[in-house]
Amino acid sequence: MANLDPELRKRVLRKVLNGVHVMTAHHEGRYSAALVTFVTQVSIEPPLYAVGVRKDSGLYEILQRSGRAVLHPLAKSQQDRAPAFFKATVVEEGRLNGLPFRMEEGLPVLEPLPWYFVLATEGWHPGGDHAVWIARVTGVGANDVPEAEEEPLCMRDTPWSYGG
Repeated sequence: MANLDPELRKRVLRKVLNGVHVMTAHHEGRYSAALVTFVTQVSIEPPLYAVGVRKDSGLYEILQRSGRAVLHPLAKSQQDRAPAFFKATVVEEGRLNGLPFRMEEGLPVLEPLPWYFVLATEGWHPGGDHAVWIARVTGVGANDVPEAEEEPLCMRDTPWSYGG
């Protein structure tokens, strides 16, 4: 039988590859931009993703109301951009947590990040400390930045650990 020792559990479960993404959302004048790493595709047709969203976050509140968000995978060389999204969302002078953005279909798209896709709610599972958001891909895009040719950033490429 498998061991549920807390330290071993963390070491083993952190072996699962997780990408590093910034998720942005907007609803009735309120913005959210947060780092998310619990993301996986769960269906090809239709294209569905499962995203773990912290229940005590502003992102969770906005997603509950709007049902839509933009997921931006970070490129490997963009690790230095991630810490800006560890903290509360700040919108100043056309920037979201320091990065320029534009609005597309009512959602904020971060211009320096190479790729993005739009997600819309299909359903929720209460989960644990993170709720599981099941969302359909309703649009994809790419920004014209040099990092567009790079591989995406994974948690294993960073000094951080989250999960387990």
